[in-house]
Amino acid sequence: MRHRLSFLTLLLLAAAGKTAAAAEASWRLALPGWDWQFPRDHSSHDDFRTEWWYVTGQVKTAAGRRFGYQFTIFRRGLRPPDDRAPVASRWVVNQLPLGHFALTDVAGRHFYASQRLERGAFGRAGFPAPGSADPRLAWIGDWEIARQPDQTFSLRASQPGAALDLKFSSPLPPLIHGEGGVSQKSAGPGNASHYYSLTRMPTTGTVTVDGTALEVSGLSWLDREWATNQLGPDQIGWDWISLHLSNGSDLMLYQLRRKDGTADPFSSATLREADGTARHLSHGEFSLNPVPGRTWTSAKSGGTYPVAWEIRIPAESLALEIQGLLPDQELPLQPVAYWEGAVEATGSLAGMPLTAEGYLEMTGYSAPLQALKQ
Repeated sequence: MRHRLSFLTLLLLAAAGKTAAAAEASWRLALPGWDWQFPRDHSSHDDFRTEWWYVTGQVKTAAGRRFGYQFTIFRRGLRPPDDRAPVASRWVVNQLPLGHFALTDVAGRHFYASQRLERGAFGRAGFPAPGSADPRLAWIGDWEIARQPDQTFSLRASQPGAALDLKFSSPLPPLIHGEGGVSQKSAGPGNASHYYSLTRMPTTGTVTVDGTALEVSGLSWLDREWATNQLGPDQIGWDWISLHLSNGSDLMLYQLRRKDGTADPFSSATLREADGTARHLSHGEFSLNPVPGRTWTSAKSGGTYPVAWEIRIPAESLALEIQGLLPDQELPLQPVAYWEGAVEATGSLAGMPLTAEGYLEMTGYSAPLQALKQ
């Protein structure tokens, strides 16, 4: 597979100047009091060390052929804010880009996955600042996510055998996660992120599979997150879920896992009702548990993943069972492999039947995420 260079190795080769400890001190931390502004916050936040634009969705053809997709561009800061004096060399960059693109062909029972790494010099990748005339929010080569003049978003990506060309709008306001504008991930000030989502976005465009372009429509979900520090030393991974519920509600939930296999108390969730009312849920207000005996083991990474889960939110009388549309939706990438796939759910809300569709991400099952702890 192309671009399977180690992200950590590339970071070490690209970084220069200060020691890691000194550089860390000047990156901005995610702290209470963030002044949310849109569309500004759709763009890059270069004073933070890590950031991503992460889009997932499920789309169908008019005949009902179903696809899931994931598209992510990560930005990793190399030169901290106090070390950005102009330099003569065009090879010196402030940011390092990394991209992931996966497509699930449900009927064809095939999962396409690709990773793209670029140094970013000479315009091969970029993250325009807020207010830029460039409509792109982030790009790596011909992979890009952009915000168009009509206020819609567009996404384009390709890999051998699969491609996306999609357009989506955002009828709902941004859903801001956490408390006080901070999504806390571990103990200590700044071990957190600023995190919001654009949910339930009507989506149209084309999915191309093995050279055949198919018109599709459906719903997408955009996650935006930026931070400098997040995971603590005892946290080895997480399970993250985004769901569009059939009653018009949206649910984002993540459960951080500790080395002993237990759920970390910094796990949390956000539930937005169909009327727009949003509620932050702390770890004690929900449960997320794998369904016994429903696992899949990767022949590529050796990781064993639960592919069915149960969610309970007692105060909402909400119960759901989630399952992957395919068991094999692992991205066997370097430096870490993870499972990221389209899911569906059935259950009940206050005793009434409920369905949902969305995405599930599971990390740390093939190896602890030491690479992502800084």
